[in-house]
Amino acid sequence: MIDLTFEKYTECTLENLQLVDSYDVQHWTHYVVTFKGEIPEELQDPEALVIVEGDKTILQIVLREEGCDSPLFQFTENEKIQIADWFQSTVANKLQK
Repeated sequence: MIDLTFEKYTECTLENLQLVDSYDVQHWTHYVVTFKGEIPEELQDPEALVIVEGDKTILQIVLREEGCDSPLFQFTENEKIQIADWFQSTVANKLQK
């Protein structure tokens, strides 16, 4: 996680990823994913918002806490890759079948 106040930078291994919600916003689909891991204790109820196009191409992955964009942290590129890999192998593959 990248601390936007530039006090901390940690690479987290995200575990137990689970799709908990999805909804359409115009021609994109938003997927809400919960996860566990060694995350900063300041984060409250963290989750990932995965925004995809109709063909399930990922456009953006946003760190949220308590249902809103996190004001203090964001995902590192490696954390986004973990989420994207999980999403493509688990969620996108099931949706295409």
